[in-house]
Amino acid sequence: MELESGKTPIGEIAPADVVRELGRGSRALLFVRHSERPKIAYEDKTFGAALPLTEHGARLCADFGRMLKGAADDVEFRASPLRRTVMTAELVAEGMGLAGADVERDAKIGNGSAYIASELKVWELFRDGSFFERMVEYMERGEQYGFNPIAPATDSFEDYAVSVFRARLGIYATHDVYVAAFLHARGVKTDFCQRNWPRFLDSAAVFIDPDGSRRYALVRAGLSDHACGV
Repeated sequence: MELESGKTPIGEIAPADVVRELGRGSRALLFVRHSERPKIAYEDKTFGAALPLTEHGARLCADFGRMLKGAADDVEFRASPLRRTVMTAELVAEGMGLAGADVERDAKIGNGSAYIASELKVWELFRDGSFFERMVEYMERGEQYGFNPIAPATDSFEDYAVSVFRARLGIYATHDVYVAAFLHARGVKTDFCQRNWPRFLDSAAVFIDPDGSRRYALVRAGLSDHACGV
């Protein structure tokens, strides 16, 4: 997929690079994969909506927050309404020294996003245990049962997120599928598989430069080896 003028993929970076970009005057919007959670039961149609983070997952959030502490004096937090994503945003904020920061619950950056055509059909993919393989197919083919085509869905996902983003730094806690789909469609990484799938607290970054141009990166937090849950 060829990107529009003013939109540039820049590859894989570390959290320290996000801090540097903010120091240069760019704004940074991070779509962060939530931290470690217990295993979701295949028959759970809510995709583990009530599952909390594990104790280890909570510690990882604090570690990630400390990596970004002081990077911007204007930070906003948004999360998919599932418990694990809300906890991720809250605990990252705490690690940044911003305990008690408001976290906006927003289904449009989670399972109510432009990527999903039918949550019930997506659950059908999940139920037989082949969800990860189906998600790799979604990256490769651009289409999948229960999902909207990846290219227009990514445009809609980004347009919405940027339209509500008002701060210098945004921490938007979401799910691995949307992080991977976004990065694939933006040309940052088009060879996702289990070996290099977004790990817990890895992010898709959108850097918005003063001239309005946008650059995209995969931010590897380096905190977890788990690709597909625990």
